[in-house]
Amino acid sequence: MNFKKVVNFPHNVRKRLGNTRFLMLALAMAAATGLVVFTSVNALTTSNAHDRGVIAFVGDSNITINAAGIDWALTTGTHNDNSYTPVFISRVGSGIRTPDCIDTKTCTTNNFWKTKLGEVLPKVNADIYVNDLGINDTAFAGTSTTIGYANYAQKIDWFMKLIPAGKPVLWTNLPCAIEPPSRLTGCQTVNFALAQAPKRWPNLTILNWAAVANTHKEYITDQGNDVHYNNAGYAAWNQLVVDALDARRSVPN
Repeated sequence: MNFKKVVNFPHNVRKRLGNTRFLMLALAMAAATGLVVFTSVNALTTSNAHDRGVIAFVGDSNITINAAGIDWALTTGTHNDNSYTPVFISRVGSGIRTPDCIDTKTCTTNNFWKTKLGEVLPKVNADIYVNDLGINDTAFAGTSTTIGYANYAQKIDWFMKLIPAGKPVLWTNLPCAIEPPSRLTGCQTVNFALAQAPKRWPNLTILNWAAVANTHKEYITDQGNDVHYNNAGYAAWNQLVVDALDARRSVPN
């Protein structure tokens, strides 16, 4: 059989026959002539139902607000076939050490993520974790066991121990140039700690969202006052994450 030969059908033939009858005709001709039919036969016979990876998104309100956009980016367009499966584990207003009580005024423990992930992860076998925590820790220093940027390396280590050993974690840093100026010290502290963390955690990769967004003030909904992005900002963040995922997860056969 000569694998270099191709049977070419006029477009109007396929249009009149429809995909199923066209495929049957193509296969019959291949069997009769010894030719291999390419054109669109592969597209008709290759499964598009495979899963490229279960991705757990852990974070604050930027994950909550952007959930539909993330899902769209991972399951449509070039990812419509053999797509990812996103799982969202978010908590509005959260930092790394977040109160785990409903009444935060009397709460003395800040173990929200320890409790939440401890209950969720046994039910979800994620291939990769994507984390955007950080911006809510930039407003004030706090302490090593409360929300805030104090002892941030210790807080990152605390969080990483909650993730199953060896599972890849992609953590986006902060675009300090477009975040509220009042948060600059905290923002820089968080970014510095994140940059150092992969030295201790080889399964951790810091995605440089700062390099993407720092020159785009228009990504923030209310420049100088808000920590949330507009549609263009979220789309850019999604693209950064999708590119990183694609580099690590091959298309299923």
